[in-house]
Amino acid sequence: MKTISALGIVFYFLSYIGSLHAEGTNGFRIASYNLENYITMPRRIDGKLRAKAGKPESERDAVVRMIGSIRPDVLGLEEMGEPGQFSDLQRRLRKAGLDFPYSEYLQAGDTSRHIALLSRTPIVENHSQNDLPLRVNGVTLHSPRGILDVTVEPVRGERIRILCVHLKAKLEVAEYDQVDLRLAESQYLRRYVMDILRTDPSARLVLMGDFNDTKNEKAIWQIMGKPEWPDSLKALPLADERGQFWTEFWSYADVYSRIDYIMVSKKLEGEVDSGQSGIARPSFWNEASDHCPVYLTLRNPPTTAHSITTPSIP
Repeated sequence: MKTISALGIVFYFLSYIGSLHAEGTNGFRIASYNLENYITMPRRIDGKLRAKAGKPESERDAVVRMIGSIRPDVLGLEEMGEPGQFSDLQRRLRKAGLDFPYSEYLQAGDTSRHIALLSRTPIVENHSQNDLPLRVNGVTLHSPRGILDVTVEPVRGERIRILCVHLKAKLEVAEYDQVDLRLAESQYLRRYVMDILRTDPSARLVLMGDFNDTKNEKAIWQIMGKPEWPDSLKALPLADERGQFWTEFWSYADVYSRIDYIMVSKKLEGEVDSGQSGIARPSFWNEASDHCPVYLTLRNPPTTAHSITTPSIP
């Protein structure tokens, strides 16, 4: 049997232990967070309208504090701005002691708001899709933000495939019905998930992000599929410390809604530590964004699952 060096074993286990860093957790934490316009856009600053202004400093600082409150190992981000804004967030996180050496940034049809992902563990595969042609009422349209699709390997031989999405917002446009486009996106996602799980039924799959719909809407249950289907997904019933399920506050209408989700495949469902998964809602949540982060924690995979031969040390 092939052996590995003593130094190699030490490095492997230090890397493994390092991946279990989340404060108060003993597992691998995956989170999704809509940052609310971490972009350059018209804003009113000190009573004056500026045509091009970034997210205010106080909000950026609060975003970093929010991320620090959950300390994820993998973090999906929605409403990320241009690459310079992404670099700005990474720099602020590093300064706060939150270093994510690996990342993915997806640019699709929406020229302002993008999806991104930060990871403390290597990204070993990347199948992100930035152009999703969708048929809507006989017309070909495109998903505004695509599908960010990466695979990470927190422990050797234990891969997790992570999809991050941000479906069409509930904002009317002249060219098409926003509900129809979101339904078309959900149909595409169902086929995409089905292809993954039928090709590899043992895939440990996470689908997360801002779906811009509540769980009673067709778009959501269409993505999940029927529970009895082998390729169905389960939307985790995440809640905050008070047992509340909402993830976004729409101030214009005074409406609280659950529109951010984490869904998992059947293979992964049994690994979720529900006691260390939920919705992060510290007192300052609305200083950062109109959304709250959602997160899951996976229990530590057993070390016996990996074939490591202890070397003979003379």
